[in-house]
Amino acid sequence: MKGSVVVTDAEERAALGACRGLTRAGYRVCAVSRLSPAATHWSRACAERVRLPDPRESVHAFVDGLGELLQRSRYDALIPGSDASVLAVSENRDELEPFTRLGLPSREVVRRVVDKVVLLDAAAAVGLGSPASWPCADVEEAEAAAAELGFPVVVKPIQSFAPVNGGLQQRGVSIVDDSEALAEAARDFASPFIVQRFERAQFLSCTGVFADGRLLALTTSRVPRLWPPIAGMHAYSETVTPPDGLPERVRELLGSLGWQGIFQLQLLELADRLAVIDLNPRVFASILLDADAGANLAAVWVDWLLGRDPAPVTARPAMRYRWEEGELCHFAWQLRHRRLRAAARVLRPHRRVTHAWFRASDPGPLFARGLNLVVGRRAYRRAA
Repeated sequence: MKGSVVVTDAEERAALGACRGLTRAGYRVCAVSRLSPAATHWSRACAERVRLPDPRESVHAFVDGLGELLQRSRYDALIPGSDASVLAVSENRDELEPFTRLGLPSREVVRRVVDKVVLLDAAAAVGLGSPASWPCADVEEAEAAAAELGFPVVVKPIQSFAPVNGGLQQRGVSIVDDSEALAEAARDFASPFIVQRFERAQFLSCTGVFADGRLLALTTSRVPRLWPPIAGMHAYSETVTPPDGLPERVRELLGSLGWQGIFQLQLLELADRLAVIDLNPRVFASILLDADAGANLAAVWVDWLLGRDPAPVTARPAMRYRWEEGELCHFAWQLRHRRLRAAARVLRPHRRVTHAWFRASDPGPLFARGLNLVVGRRAYRRAA
């Protein structure tokens, strides 16, 4: 065994993918969840199962629980599985770093990396740019931005998670078509927020591991299907050869921000350029695709943390990823809109496919996810 690693957010696809990759590389995995059943807890990739409080509800309780876990046994590294966990661990690192390796850059760097205004400025400086964007303080500034950009526009927070009542509250992205919807959306966001031009373009995902000023691992994927269809998560993607110059610009961008670790950079392929729309400094839902394509990001990152100096790797093209319920929802949506050809494309079989939940040699997570959906639907009906 190469070492023992704690991965949080075991109910999420990102954590499951990271755990499968780590186990494949010879690591022992302790998976921490806030919910039960948690998909990773039902996986053969999980050697130890722990349930802790949700950092979205109480950062203090989450960090205290992690600290107690790390003191009970030896764990060589900790990988946070969500934005909320990254922020909670980063801000409270003094309570955790004596017991394991976090590998995070400074608190100031983490705060900067999750700030979308900082990201857009840094991307422009390295020649990547972004869709036209206006930071806004209130409804009046948002209306002025929309008048300049034209509807529809995207309204997004400066930071996806913000401290609220001892926890971390998530703020989503809204796409609005008129002034009335813009005013309503703007009132729901803390100041400042971003109003951005809505672009219809192909999504491109650039993922990897960055450390010592080097890209230790790199995967580039095109994303033809999202769920929800606009501003959603990857339902289907395929690895491709990186566009000319992209690895160098990504390296320069991450270096200028001071980031090190696993990352997911989201871009749009506009007619004349690539445009950055988001940076996730953490594991992400389709991370198992990277591993199956030859870039096992979680293992590369922990190898580097433990001083093993891994050789840089680049993912193979023509490997595919499918998120099962995302694809089903996308198929149903296309049928409702009578887009039969688009619906048929969702059903088209492919070779070399990595599924989010299902793996023939590890079927448990799919059953756990099914239980989550059933329990969640029943709870929703009772609340209604």
